[in-house]
Amino acid sequence: ALVLVLIILVVVGYFIHWLLPAIPLGASFALAAILSPTDALAVIAIAQGRLPRHMSHQLEGEAMMNDATGLVSFKFALAAAITGSFSLVTVTGEFFVIALGGLLIGAGLSWVVGKGKQWMTARDLFDPSTYVVMILLLPFAAFFLAEHAGMSGILSAVAAGMVQSRIDMLPVKTSTRILNRSIWEMLDFSFNGLVFLLLGLQFPRIVGRVWEAAGQQSYSMPMLIFSALAIMALLLLVRFAFVYAYHWSEARVRRLLGKTVQPKPLRLFSALSAVAGVRGAITLAGVLSIPLMIGDTPFPGRDLMIFLAAAVIILSLLVGALGIPYFLKKLPNNDFEEHREELKKARRIAAQAAVSWLENWKQANPVDDPDEVLLRSEVTARVTESYRHDIEALMDHHDRANQARQTLALERDIRVQAIGVQRKELYRMRKRHLIDEQMLQTLLRELDYEEAALGTGETA
Repeated sequence: ALVLVLIILVVVGYFIHWLLPAIPLGASFALAAILSPTDALAVIAIAQGRLPRHMSHQLEGEAMMNDATGLVSFKFALAAAITGSFSLVTVTGEFFVIALGGLLIGAGLSWVVGKGKQWMTARDLFDPSTYVVMILLLPFAAFFLAEHAGMSGILSAVAAGMVQSRIDMLPVKTSTRILNRSIWEMLDFSFNGLVFLLLGLQFPRIVGRVWEAAGQQSYSMPMLIFSALAIMALLLLVRFAFVYAYHWSEARVRRLLGKTVQPKPLRLFSALSAVAGVRGAITLAGVLSIPLMIGDTPFPGRDLMIFLAAAVIILSLLVGALGIPYFLKKLPNNDFEEHREELKKARRIAAQAAVSWLENWKQANPVDDPDEVLLRSEVTARVTESYRHDIEALMDHHDRANQARQTLALERDIRVQAIGVQRKELYRMRKRHLIDEQMLQTLLRELDYEEAALGTGETA
């Protein structure tokens, strides 16, 4: 990700300045830097879960590091455009110092917060709301501390998120996971939608200003449209060449080391990866942050940069929406079948582990009371049987699997209806003043989580 960003920065930066001399070289590098991050969420939404696993993981990891590296490079290039001075050696040294410092600050803060969370959880001082608030504030704290220390706040926030998953920062309670997932999905959807709403509001005005200035400058609107198409084509070409060279080199090194290399259509995968390089929220947010003025002078080429960035975003979305489904049709289905089989195998192993634990628990916790023995036997038998149904449904025998799935579906529907009956009875008890409002809400919350665990929709 770092190498690809630097290649795009140099190649596309010089190309933009050569194509449109009205944009200074420093500003061209800034535009190239902010065009380097990709939007993995947009790609995954377009592909609808059909991307090969390794490519999906690669895009997600690349997007995370590209965002940080591209924004840091954009910051340096923008500073060079504002000050008018640029030294490759000095900038390179400062880049690595600031990047490393940001990574260390973010990782250290996340580690400290993780240890504090573990300490509070061990003493039952941690509830779901506290966890969610802490996780929401963690990237802001990491960013603020790094920026205050003169380091990269973006890389600090990225490091905090990466370390978070390595030091047992995941929530323990089911209610915490449900709340955490819901809030992050809502924020993700809202912020992405807000950024593209800004694109729709700003783009017509930018087009109008560029159109008015076209008659007074050395470029025309057709020339700008051609420039946007040329920049998009160059981004596709650079990405295709880099991905092809990377996978070719990786396969060659694995062969030299005596490791097995699975044959795959390299050109097809490289083409799919190229059209999957969709630009999105980070590119738009970065280019809109370009200052209006440098002292008393307007920033040179600001409207042009915003126009080109917005045009490339739209073009990349069109290329991705058309190209990804086209190339996915040409991919072999082995990867998808293998992924499905691995999922079934993992679920089967997890269910078998649960059955083994139930058997061991029953033997390790003997009781003398005959009624208690009978009760435990009935409960463990019922739970074990449900897991055995899951295991049978995951077997490769299609007839038995279909029958087991039908049985599970019927049982799920009956359980949902039974929960609905319980819910109605609780409302009746509340109307008769047999329980108070707080008790009603507690019992309803338990039923809601029980129904959510069944994987069904909402009921009244």
